[in-house]
Amino acid sequence: MPAIDNRLTRMSALRREGRHAEALPLLQQLFADAGQAMKPARSTHFIIMLEWKFLADAYAPARAALQAERDGQIRLLLAGEHAFVRHDSGRPQAGDMSRFSLIVEMNDTLGDARSTADLFAQLDSSAPELARQYAWQALPAIVEAGNFALADRYRRAPLEHLETVNALAASQPLFPAPGMAPRLATELMNLVKDVRIAAAVLRGQGQATEADALYAALLAGLADDAMRALALRELDAPGSITADIVKRQMEQEQLS
Repeated sequence: MPAIDNRLTRMSALRREGRHAEALPLLQQLFADAGQAMKPARSTHFIIMLEWKFLADAYAPARAALQAERDGQIRLLLAGEHAFVRHDSGRPQAGDMSRFSLIVEMNDTLGDARSTADLFAQLDSSAPELARQYAWQALPAIVEAGNFALADRYRRAPLEHLETVNALAASQPLFPAPGMAPRLATELMNLVKDVRIAAAVLRGQGQATEADALYAALLAGLADDAMRALALRELDAPGSITADIVKRQMEQEQLS
């Protein structure tokens, strides 16, 4: 993807200047190029999608464009194109970014959990092997729909990644420097999501005591107070970690 850093910088500057109509086509081109790249950098993808969130919040045509792109990605997924990456061989490879993940991310930005739930229901019926692969990402939408039996079938052990998060905390900051993906914060957010989903399923099945015990086990098991405080906020208000990332990004922009 040629000169993506320069184009990202230009697009971000246009957005900050309020020149949204100029920023949107550049953002769309960056996104399209990412889908055609060989192994696009995840940090670049994160920045592109974060910029689209900023732009969609401020500019209605950007939101409409994101909805249209989301619908196109759903069509590609259902047509059998499961990876958001190009290979000369045309065959998926280990480590590819999944198209389903991208769709969920878009729906999160759009606040459209129903789209995720509906898409997962199609996969559950027509491609159960894919449903098993993608379930952890769809579970919040399934729980929101109140289908606790389906969620219970697909949810994973909620604390299985606790040790991984604690190990990562020894070498990664919660909020890294600008231009770097917030890996630890993202992994912590995923861990909290697993716990929150499991607790919601337990509560939905009348097991409130077990749900409370699961929350307590998560908070007791985290390695430091900073992660514990962030996890507690995320449990109480899902999206808090993402909001912190966005806030810090905006503060860094103002200082630059």
